[in-house]
Amino acid sequence: MIPQSLIARLTGRQPKAQMQEKTERPAPDHSAPPINPLPGVVWLLILAIAGVEAALWLGTQGLIGGAQAVGWRLEAITRFAFSGAVQEVMLENRHFPRQGLIRYGAFSFVHGGPVHAFFVIVLLAALGKYVGEPFGPWRLLAVLVPATLGGAVVFGLVLGGHELAWLFGGMPMIFALVGAATWWRWQAAGDTAARWQAFGLIGSLLLIRLAFGLLGESGHGWIADLAAFAFGFALSVVFGPGGWARLRVALRAR
Repeated sequence: MIPQSLIARLTGRQPKAQMQEKTERPAPDHSAPPINPLPGVVWLLILAIAGVEAALWLGTQGLIGGAQAVGWRLEAITRFAFSGAVQEVMLENRHFPRQGLIRYGAFSFVHGGPVHAFFVIVLLAALGKYVGEPFGPWRLLAVLVPATLGGAVVFGLVLGGHELAWLFGGMPMIFALVGAATWWRWQAAGDTAARWQAFGLIGSLLLIRLAFGLLGESGHGWIADLAAFAFGFALSVVFGPGGWARLRVALRAR
């Protein structure tokens, strides 16, 4: 499990005190939900990732699907992972078949293994709650979806037909949320120093990603991650809470 202190640092929230006097502890609230409530959009994403991973893992273990299910994960990556080569061919021919376009939306839900998927789910729950509560479901989707897709497009443009230009897993989606969270902390900061500190979140997550050995993704996935972060931050300027109002004021000031 990822420590609570690490999740607290990712979201910018301070962890609760670990040691308190026994007499100072409030009585337990038995009516409270067993897990922290999450925005509905975040739950849908988590369930989609968990459902796909459960099916692929059970198939790999030979528990469902028969003998052919052992190769489900490789088949899923081949059919649904984002491919820079496929994007290059579509752009050159100016032809965008459905099977090629499906990859832009499907790659985030196919992972290299259970640990890869679990890491994404944990971060999605923490960052999705932090961003989703102030943004609301529609603003969250307006930032998350195009930022994730934008990360994949940039990844394909940079690598083109390179043999390692394969992208799968939800890390670009996570970095899009990091971009939104960074903007939320940045605009709430009171001075320049505090605003720069808001960008420490992206550095921390990059270090964590490297520490976990890229979790089955290709070594060039960081290109999509950084692009998704930039798109997430930029889109939050417009779609974040009060974004339109701030943008109008800034344009009028010029």
